[in-house]
Amino acid sequence: MYGALVLFESEFVHVVAISFTALILTELLMVALTVRTWHWLMVVAEFLSLGCYVSSLAFLNEYFDVAFITTVAFLWKVSAITVVSCLPLYVLKYLRRKLSPPSYCKLAS
Repeated sequence: MYGALVLFESEFVHVVAISFTALILTELLMVALTVRTWHWLMVVAEFLSLGCYVSSLAFLNEYFDVAFITTVAFLWKVSAITVVSCLPLYVLKYLRRKLSPPSYCKLAS
C-alpha cells in the first residue's frame, strides 16, 4: 500500500487498483517461488487465479479503470511494487537455507 501511495501520489483515485494488482501478483509470485515440485494442478491453480483477477476487471469496472491499467506507467510501477515486496522475503528465505539448511539438504550433500 505504501509503495502505491509513493509511486502514484498524483493518481490517488487509482490506489485501489494499484494495491490490489500488486497484492495479487505478489501472492502468485510468492507461491511460485515457494513451490519446489510443480504438479500440473498447481500450474492450473496459478493460471486460474490470475484469470479470475483479469476477468474481475470486467465486472468490477467501478473500482478499475481499464484505460489506466493498460498504460506502461501502471505496469512498470506495479511490477516495481511487486518486486520490492517479494525480494526481502526471498532473500531471507535464501539466507536461512544457506546458513541453516534443513536436514534433508545436509543428507544430500
